[in-house]
Amino acid sequence: MMHMRRLMQTGAAVVLAAVSVSGQIRGQDDAQLKNLLAEFDRLQNAAQAAPQAAQAGFLLQLSDIFLRLPIGAARSQRIATGAHATLHSGRTEIALELATPSDGKKQHNGVLLTVQLQALARLGRLVEFARILENQSNSQPDAIATALRSEEGRLLPLAAAALRTPDRPAGRAVFQYLATLEPIQSYRVANLGLCLRQIGDIPAAFQTYALGQKLAPNDLELWNDYGLLLRATGRLEEALAAFRRSVAIDLRRDGPLRGQGPAITNLMHFESLRPGVAGADPMPTACLALEKRPHATLLRRLTLDVTLDRLADGPRAPNGAVVEKATHR
Repeated sequence: MMHMRRLMQTGAAVVLAAVSVSGQIRGQDDAQLKNLLAEFDRLQNAAQAAPQAAQAGFLLQLSDIFLRLPIGAARSQRIATGAHATLHSGRTEIALELATPSDGKKQHNGVLLTVQLQALARLGRLVEFARILENQSNSQPDAIATALRSEEGRLLPLAAAALRTPDRPAGRAVFQYLATLEPIQSYRVANLGLCLRQIGDIPAAFQTYALGQKLAPNDLELWNDYGLLLRATGRLEEALAAFRRSVAIDLRRDGPLRGQGPAITNLMHFESLRPGVAGADPMPTACLALEKRPHATLLRRLTLDVTLDRLADGPRAPNGAVVEKATHR
């Protein structure tokens, strides 16, 4: 009986000791979590107040702290900030995992949706990016617009490459969504026009360029691209007019920009094939452009071809046409 009583007392002592140790561990964990959360909040405030150039360091520290937080309510409350910091500290795959809903459904948090799209763009996963655009453009337009603007430089080459693959619909969708970003930018409209031309949707390409010309009637790049579309569809006289208009806009610019436009190359191409058809002689403008762009290989080659042809054929009138030699009787 005494033996049993001692065993029970010993067992009770062990249980009490275990409870005490467990309580100490839990207390230490709670204190550690409290310290982590305080440091996270401090770094978040510091990052928001810091100038742009200094934010990267704060975001890296913020991501470090967030990734140490245990799963729970406190971590969930800070997940949008943590995912954003993790993305901008270069941990793209982890940021994508944080921002993607675990149930595979739509992302309803705008910040997390932006991070999810940014991560997909940085990882080159265009098809998934385009799928989210289609699924959430109506419910989360601001989050999508933010991602499109921030990742435009990465998205454009991805979308252009996709047009030559079975992923063409994804590429077209990206060009289309970029073109509709407010405020409408003519270069984005021109990019959409080039996309539509490349995939063979010619009527939609013409409609797109018509919109671009209304938005930016003095955009020389837009007129040059429009001329390329006209030339590709056999409308040569209209193409020439578009190239001439682009060159005229270019020559009205001041300073170093003058002579930098692309349309003179296309006018010289016409001149090399059909002398005099370009209208006013494009040679002076070509020489000006080559002074500004000495490494413009195609323009230099065309200029040389036209020069050699003219030397062989004889003098030219101001419009580039051959001047017939006078005959003496």
